[in-house]
Amino acid sequence: MRLPSDPPPPPATLAGFLASSPHAYPRDQLVRRWSRRQLDNATRDRLVVRLLTGVYCGAAYARDLVVRAEALHLWQPRGVVTGATALHLYDRSLPAPDRIDLVVPHGQRLAVPAWVRLHQCGPSRSTIDASGVASVPMPRALLDAWRHAPQIDRRDVLWEPLWRRVCTWRQLRGELERTARVAGRRDLERVLGWFAEGATTPLEVRARHETFAGARFRDFEWQVPLVLPSRRAVPDMLHRRAKVAVELDGDRYHSTREARNADRERRTDLAAAGYAVVGFGWTDVTERPAWCRERLLAVVASRLGAP
Repeated sequence: MRLPSDPPPPPATLAGFLASSPHAYPRDQLVRRWSRRQLDNATRDRLVVRLLTGVYCGAAYARDLVVRAEALHLWQPRGVVTGATALHLYDRSLPAPDRIDLVVPHGQRLAVPAWVRLHQCGPSRSTIDASGVASVPMPRALLDAWRHAPQIDRRDVLWEPLWRRVCTWRQLRGELERTARVAGRRDLERVLGWFAEGATTPLEVRARHETFAGARFRDFEWQVPLVLPSRRAVPDMLHRRAKVAVELDGDRYHSTREARNADRERRTDLAAAGYAVVGFGWTDVTERPAWCRERLLAVVASRLGAP
């Protein structure tokens, strides 16, 4: 049997260590292990970057969002990240923002770099760990992302985190009710009201109120119970006269083998009962809505015998 080799020795120089470590470190810790001269020389040679007063990292990681968030926590231990930063740290598939939103207590006079947006308010009710960084809970983070975003981008900020289940719409509504002043409150209440009407997923809400809204889709019904010979089915959309059923699908909501098998069986039973089943996913609805509209109307027209 081949024995494992000994681990390599740690880098002998401070610059070598920071080049291999994607983290932020306080100055006194680095000086204790190496020396002030090594730190100053590496900084002068641009091998090491001072992110904030007394906080450093390797030059290769100076723009890394996690490293910058770590640096902020070292610099302001009472500060917590929020908004799009917290959402990304919690779920790396969500987009990383250009600026980090940092919440600090009232009364602090702080000079921050351009990549930080500072918010002074009362202490957070609670915090969570997001990629090793102190963050507000996700409902608060999503609400802050909404109110700090440009008005035209707010709904886009909202959909993806709800789809990825970083929090539920009910949790977001509870956070909104506890918060006195929120930019765009009326529009956010309208969107959350769409969920309260009975929608089961963010995909259905977006499809109903954005992609398939308007006069051309007024003959469609939503969440209609159908009694088939072999089961009861509830298509997301139904054109009763053309017998077209629309299923809005997403891997996050059909992620197990049992769920996928049940989904295929339901589609088969709908087809056996004479319904044409059309499926759209999250990417379809969010990235090519015009294609979704054109395809669905074409199916309806073909079923009705229209030219």
